[in-house]
Amino acid sequence: MRKKIIYYSCLVSTFILLALSLFSNFTYSPFNADNVKENITLFSSDTYKGRLAGSNENTLVGEIIKKNFTDNKLIPLNDEYKEGFKVLSPVNNNTSPYLKFSYDDGYSESLKYGVDFKEDMINFRKTNFTFSSEDKINVFSSYIEVVTSEGTCLFYLSPKDDFSFRSSFISTFPYDMMVLINTKTYNKILDSIRDGAEVAINIPFSVEEKEIYNIVGVIKGSSNKLPPLILTAHYDHLGADALKNTYYGALDNASGTSFLLEIERALSTYGKPKRDIIFVALNAEEFGLLGSKDFAEKNLDKIKDGEVINFDMIGSDGYPLTLMLGASAKDKESKLLDSIEKIAKDKNVETAVSYENSSDHASFNDLGIDALSFSHSDLTKIHTPNDKVEFISTNAINNAYSVIEEKIFNSSYGVITKFFYGKTSLFIFSILFAFVVSSPIVSYIKRRKTNKI
Repeated sequence: MRKKIIYYSCLVSTFILLALSLFSNFTYSPFNADNVKENITLFSSDTYKGRLAGSNENTLVGEIIKKNFTDNKLIPLNDEYKEGFKVLSPVNNNTSPYLKFSYDDGYSESLKYGVDFKEDMINFRKTNFTFSSEDKINVFSSYIEVVTSEGTCLFYLSPKDDFSFRSSFISTFPYDMMVLINTKTYNKILDSIRDGAEVAINIPFSVEEKEIYNIVGVIKGSSNKLPPLILTAHYDHLGADALKNTYYGALDNASGTSFLLEIERALSTYGKPKRDIIFVALNAEEFGLLGSKDFAEKNLDKIKDGEVINFDMIGSDGYPLTLMLGASAKDKESKLLDSIEKIAKDKNVETAVSYENSSDHASFNDLGIDALSFSHSDLTKIHTPNDKVEFISTNAINNAYSVIEEKIFNSSYGVITKFFYGKTSLFIFSILFAFVVSSPIVSYIKRRKTNKI
């Protein structure tokens, strides 16, 4: 009787363990780079017109991200998934752009928008300027600075003598208007001023205050005492210009957003982490890291001891994985950086370390939080209409994920959880269950053989 109790206890125990392993392995849906590329295709499509912060298209992408969080049963960090803040945002004012030269004899001449000149999106505090030799005009080898009673305007030579590059928008930039020009226009402005002409310029963009949103969701951990892991990526980009060129922003940063969402989707099917994992789709990175600054400052008490990994530009072949920290983090210890460098070395993933404030990690570094960005720093197409999904590589995405996967699982999940969700547990418990089930049969066969002898 005692042997039967022991046997059936073992049978039930191994069955339960096998069932748990089967359930864990078959409910877990691992990271898939094809899903990342599919979302990059969506977010960088014509439908969302470059996702400019403050635009309807930017809001729609935010709603898609929010639905993703709710569908995967993440919970808000605070009261709502959408955490709002206000920004100044550029809008097309539908006026006709011009650069005109008017002379005392009544003669006038205009240059061609998009060929001879074009706005640089960095600032639009002023929409138009009129100036002449009576105003203060400072001439340099590559730019002309105009100071009038209306404000200040900077005309500067495009580095490539074309106008495909579009800057980020910085509402606090010291100039009221920035204008890209070519060499012909540079010379024309100077010649016309010397000849006594009045120069008038109008740019078809103005600035409006808008409320925009970071989208925040949390996979709750089992312990409230452990500091969180915060994973971020910005979903905004540069919109479209008045010539209807769309700045798709596939690499920058539909890629990082899609990478973040695929990690979140996969982990939502995994076991419970030890610590909270906070996912933040940030807005207004292209306005000067405003979304990350707002999120970090508002939630400082909740995240100050945590680690922040930001994804910005994931998916370019032939580039090392750049681990970027802010300028304020230089010459300071970063346990996060040390841990990721070790993982990358073990996996033979080439890395480079830089200290620049060119992505959202800097907002966290400035508050003393250990943070860095993952990036394939391919600058060949970013901020141009050529930043398209066809240049994104799933091999490069998998390369980056191989590093972040180990960091997440090692730092945020317990040994037992990782064991049950691994293939090893399935193998071990299958063997054990088969052994327990078959042991009475083996014993019976041995007894039969013994009796025959």
